[in-house]
Amino acid sequence: MAKIFAIYGSSGAYKTTTALALANHISKTQPKANIIVVGTDVTKPIIPIVAPNNKEFTGSLGRCLSDVSFEETDLRRNLLPITYRIFVLGYNIRENANTYPRPDDTRLAQVFSYLRNSADYIIVDCMSTVIGSKMTSWAIINATRTVELFTCDLNGLVFDGSQEPVLKSEQYQYKNFIRALALDNRFSQDEASMRNALGYISGVIPFCTKAAEAYNQSVLLHSGVSDNEYNKAIRSLANMLMGGKE
Repeated sequence: MAKIFAIYGSSGAYKTTTALALANHISKTQPKANIIVVGTDVTKPIIPIVAPNNKEFTGSLGRCLSDVSFEETDLRRNLLPITYRIFVLGYNIRENANTYPRPDDTRLAQVFSYLRNSADYIIVDCMSTVIGSKMTSWAIINATRTVELFTCDLNGLVFDGSQEPVLKSEQYQYKNFIRALALDNRFSQDEASMRNALGYISGVIPFCTKAAEAYNQSVLLHSGVSDNEYNKAIRSLANMLMGGKE
């Protein structure tokens, strides 16, 4: 059965970049593994981010969640192939929260069941709320492991305080979250103070200009990042997700 990794966290914590970098890393270390990256964001659709020049692809996660008839073959028709082994399922250009009706639990269960049958690894790029996004909530509930990313600032600290009461519900397996700081380059950040304020933190993902450029150029899934420090952090995160050493 496929492993599901949910990438969740505060706004601006590079969730999408981290999800794409993890997919690229896993594809390099396990070249025979099939990987699906699922983008849940309805305000920043993932399809035009990873394939801005592909005007012909009309597939969408929204269709999977809302079409009257839905089978496993329908899921596969809505997968965008990026490489031979990496696929993306998400919202398409000009789609938003009002494009499709809100999905029900039966359809969400179907989608996750079919996803498990379609790949070895499912990496879900979540939104920043488990209350406002049913897909995010279901991803965390069904995840093998969840990564919670925090910006190293007041925004990340306040986010932790607001979400913790919700996540402590037993269904979210909050105690098993991998919590990491995602650094930025816009201002000085006090990692020690944030660690002290947030409690346990498993690691730090450094800001990487090359990762930002690869994301902006839509080549992160294809090419990865040529930065040793950043790749070391992604490798460490992948090892924790796989149940290995940090």
